[in-house]
Amino acid sequence: MVTVSTRPEPGSKMVLEIEVPPDEVAHAFATAYKHVAERTKVPGFRPGKAPRHVIDRFVGRGSVLAEALDHLVGDSYEAALRQTDVWPIDQPEVDIDPAAMVEGQAVRYTATVPVRPDVTLGAYTDYPFSLESTEVTDDQVTGVIGELREQQATLRPIDGRPAARGDIASVKFTGTIDGEPFEGGSADRLPLVIGDERMIPGWEDHLVGLAIGDATGFDITFPDDYRVEALRDRVAHFEVELLDLREKVLPELDDEFVSSVSDVEGLDALRAEIRDAMERRAAAESRHMFGDRIIDFAVANASVELPEVMVANEVEIMRDELRSRLAQQRIGMEQYLALARQTPEELTAELREPATRRVKTLLVLSAIAEAEGIDATDEEIDAEIADQLSRFDDPKLREYLGSRRGRSYLRMTIRNRTLVESLVDRALETDASAGEPPAEEPSTAQAEPAEEPTEESE
Repeated sequence: MVTVSTRPEPGSKMVLEIEVPPDEVAHAFATAYKHVAERTKVPGFRPGKAPRHVIDRFVGRGSVLAEALDHLVGDSYEAALRQTDVWPIDQPEVDIDPAAMVEGQAVRYTATVPVRPDVTLGAYTDYPFSLESTEVTDDQVTGVIGELREQQATLRPIDGRPAARGDIASVKFTGTIDGEPFEGGSADRLPLVIGDERMIPGWEDHLVGLAIGDATGFDITFPDDYRVEALRDRVAHFEVELLDLREKVLPELDDEFVSSVSDVEGLDALRAEIRDAMERRAAAESRHMFGDRIIDFAVANASVELPEVMVANEVEIMRDELRSRLAQQRIGMEQYLALARQTPEELTAELREPATRRVKTLLVLSAIAEAEGIDATDEEIDAEIADQLSRFDDPKLREYLGSRRGRSYLRMTIRNRTLVESLVDRALETDASAGEPPAEEPSTAQAEPAEEPTEESE
């Protein structure tokens, strides 16, 4: 079994002094000989069957030794980490003497790794701010009911009156500039709501007063900020025919409408249900914003020297996150950079500031969690893994979440979430206590002298 001791070094580094026992050294050599033999064609021997002395003579002892070193360091370093609470933030710098690699003898070497820097915490309680509650108004409740009515609305053909603003029309139109049609300037049947300005400003106004089957022609100028640069400030002529006209009919605010959108009975009960949902959502949003302000407050008051490698790694993580979001929209990174008119170097520079802020935030939260004695249990991590896999069971995700790095990430996520919730709860409890009137103290004249404590009372 590998043995390890640690000693810190300046600059947020940790030295692991690792000793590998003889049997594991022998295993590293055996593995190296096996792999070299399998990929080396030795005349007179089947692949992987050449004996050691032949391999040494055919490819050289140095090649075998180099491969044995790779296996030994890779396996023993990971084993050493599992025995310590060291969490490297980058690859180790290994110092090992190849001459010390002798079968039958233990091997000692050092691995120097950058680790999380020390954080000097400032104030992270007694905030100069408090939770800001948002009041739900009657108008907001009425607005939600209006949205529900819009969702239940029906369209009714209009007969006997001309088009007006708010009507749903279907139109056929042809547009020309200097007598020539232009791309996107015509349609055989386009639905639109008159007054929503789906078309260029003023275009829909020419539909008002038309009856079904009527046609009209007009000139109009494209605005100077129009999305198609070639059409900006150009005068176009449009010939438009009104094909169909309908009006939106909202349902009555009656029991039938209430039953179609909820399980409650009566409009008053619906209003109460909506208000309750809005208040709960507003409370959750206020709490979330309060938690964000607490984090910002703690980070602003803390001091930490950020290792460059942590910032660089976070930039790469943020770049991968961006690449993933773009992939969901079927946009490649090169296409995105072309649209944004950015070089890869400019994107890196843009991501550096938020990456630095994120790294400092994570470090500060970790330091506060340690100071508060807050951590995530194995049971909580297992539950989180099960929850994520229940929603998206991918082999790569399963492998990652089960790895040391994946569990470490989940531990940090759960711990930080628990920490922020506890800080918010503590602040709210403090605010509630501060709002209560102080307890009355008995007057000196009426107070009787306290009895001396007896052994039983102690």
